[in-house]
Amino acid sequence: MHRAGVTSEKKAIAAASFLVVGLTSAAFAEDAKSSLLKQGSLTDTPDGPKAQLRKIGIMPDVWITQIYQGEIAGDASKTWRYGGKLDAFLKVDAHKLGLWQGLHLNAQYEHYFGRTINNTDLTLLPVSAAQAFVQRDGYHSALSIAVTQDFGESFSIGAGKVNTMTLASQTPLIGGGGVETFMNRAFAAPATGIGVTSPGTLADRVVVSPTYTLGATATLKTQVGKFTLAVADPRNAQNSRVIENPFERGVVVSGTATIPIDVSGLRGYHTVRGAYSNARGFDLDDIQGLRRRLVGGASVTKKGYWFISYALQQYLFQSSDDPSIGWGLFSLITLTDGNPNPVKWTVLGGLAGNNLLPGRELDRWGVGYFHYGLSESLLSGLAASGVYRRSESGVEAFYNYAVTPWLRLTADLQIIDPWYATTSRATFAALRMQTKF
Repeated sequence: MHRAGVTSEKKAIAAASFLVVGLTSAAFAEDAKSSLLKQGSLTDTPDGPKAQLRKIGIMPDVWITQIYQGEIAGDASKTWRYGGKLDAFLKVDAHKLGLWQGLHLNAQYEHYFGRTINNTDLTLLPVSAAQAFVQRDGYHSALSIAVTQDFGESFSIGAGKVNTMTLASQTPLIGGGGVETFMNRAFAAPATGIGVTSPGTLADRVVVSPTYTLGATATLKTQVGKFTLAVADPRNAQNSRVIENPFERGVVVSGTATIPIDVSGLRGYHTVRGAYSNARGFDLDDIQGLRRRLVGGASVTKKGYWFISYALQQYLFQSSDDPSIGWGLFSLITLTDGNPNPVKWTVLGGLAGNNLLPGRELDRWGVGYFHYGLSESLLSGLAASGVYRRSESGVEAFYNYAVTPWLRLTADLQIIDPWYATTSRATFAALRMQTKF
């Protein structure tokens, strides 16, 4: 019995050792920086396959985010769901591959698993943005590909299908794309003004802007700031028709200026954005027309809409060793025409960033408030039809604990006044685990 136990123990140890070797693809180095607990991803070992690929300009990453979320108080309480998504990223530097200078390719593949509480929560904005656009009852997966050509260090042009939530994840302080920081769409995928509610898109929950867009950008970097001009299709690029027949229903032109301004030596970013489209959306002064459209009849549409916004990220504390690590204030204010845009204005703000306590600098935290002011034309029109809605607002707080750089656990809490006017305030809780391979 004893020898059998020893044999079983040896087999278990051998199996575990084989698994670790397979994941890291190399033996552990003595240097602490190369240890399993400190490397950037689970498989990013010194001189391992990922390191070798980076030398020739190929940079792959795979993230798996698991989410367990439910409503602990409210009219739909005791509803809990487990699910998540897989993100596979590929960046290619053509010059390192022996091709021409300045050409870059970025690809992202997403796939859902499990279930989500979205669409069962009576809220207008998804409480889990990461699961809102790739899910069992909608699009099962998504592929985004964009190509960028740099002309020196100051100017670049790019084109393709992009995930705007992934782009938003790069925003200082607030960024995270729903898988690292805030979970509610109000924070994870802020309004861009690209899309508007129009025939054929209602099922996509396109409130202010689609998450997937098809278009092109030109970016200029100067000593004053960064300036971007973009042209995009206003529809959700998940729809195959957008790829097959781009811009058949109109175009959006937008301009963005980001100006860095330091205050007392602390980094700050001010971003102003404006957009205009010649696309048509539902005329919200004709709600009866909208109702006819939903049952297969004709509806009245309105051509053209505009959008402007101002965003601020201001660090209040920064690490003396790494200025990109710190915490501070963020805010965003948007304004639209209110018709055909269903959201007249939005505001969000709060505090977010890193935990600056020694040894916990990789931890991220945040607390924020948002309000989506719905168009009066929409609200009054719905009320006249016996459908009672209201503007939606809420608060969210999270703490992202970095077990290792590649394994993160997040606790999240949201308290929301849903847009269903007859429902009570709802409280949502979630646990999220992200693993970077």
